[in-house]
Amino acid sequence: MEKIPVRQRIDNFKKFYKMELEDGPLVGFFLETYFPLKRYRGASTIPDGIISPEDIRVEEFREDYERLFRLHEDTGGDFIWTATPFWGLPWMEAIIGCDVYADHKTGSTRSVPPEDFMDEEDIREFDPKNPWVEKVGEFLSMLTETSHGRYPLGTTLMRGISDLLSALYGNPDFIYKLVEERDRQKEIAKKLTSIWIEFARYQIKRIPEFYGGVGAFFYNLWMPGKGTMLQEDASAMLSPKLFGEVIYPCICDIIKEFDSTVIHLHPSMYIPVEYLENTELSAVELHIDFGGPRAEELCPYYKKIIAKKPLIIWGDIREEDFDFIERNLDREGLALLPVVKGKNEAEDIWKRFKS
Repeated sequence: MEKIPVRQRIDNFKKFYKMELEDGPLVGFFLETYFPLKRYRGASTIPDGIISPEDIRVEEFREDYERLFRLHEDTGGDFIWTATPFWGLPWMEAIIGCDVYADHKTGSTRSVPPEDFMDEEDIREFDPKNPWVEKVGEFLSMLTETSHGRYPLGTTLMRGISDLLSALYGNPDFIYKLVEERDRQKEIAKKLTSIWIEFARYQIKRIPEFYGGVGAFFYNLWMPGKGTMLQEDASAMLSPKLFGEVIYPCICDIIKEFDSTVIHLHPSMYIPVEYLENTELSAVELHIDFGGPRAEELCPYYKKIIAKKPLIIWGDIREEDFDFIERNLDREGLALLPVVKGKNEAEDIWKRFKS
């Protein structure tokens, strides 16, 4: 496929956020594994087991960013490759005091609840001198130097408030806490929100402007102004009442602090579209999991989102999903980012929507 100039891709993203795409949807491609310890070769230097910031050697990742940028650009599409501090770590959880474990067998990392966590007084305040925070700053310095303005930078993986409560208490214990100690958990959620905002600000302050905006972690989006990406996987386990009383106010507080905010939701038991459709969110990403519900099953949520907000669909998008999406979803505010095996598969998908 013909390579699209960056400025044209930026203009298309501007139309996407306004839900005014004339040749929609936006179509991009995600290649290679998304298990981070396998995707980034520099991660091979991270030891198995519990890790510290000193175990993350920033310079070892430099070539990964160049390799992944070249791969993305060679494949083509509407999306804009973004470099972020290595998103394969639970940075937010580490910052608030959780231990971090690396598991090279699975290719992922995880956090574990602090052994002595009791209440909000045990949560560390945001500290720019926290070694985990400083490590993110080190990544951003390296990426600014490496990118030379060729691609945008963005904030790293920023798990949201429900995810952080789950990290502090464990799963499903955090749900019991929300039910039994609603008022106290609201205060803890407020403190976590403040830390989240401060950490995002810390990064955005160090991210160079790219055509009037920034990039977005993992999804290779361009976002206008000072933007960030929010992830709320654990919200899928909550009731509408719990989400509305505890998590929704925190999301609203985050949104109002930034020029643009895109949210990732997990497509499982509960999808809080009825709350988010009337916020100032810039877009909603609701993906298709391997082994999860397909596009037809998720269509009622897709339609509710796209009636009010731009919609991004990432993941294991199969032939039957593409067929259903073509027939049933409006294209003016739609972006598709399928995981593909190679350039030939990407070409076929591109022709389907762009010919």
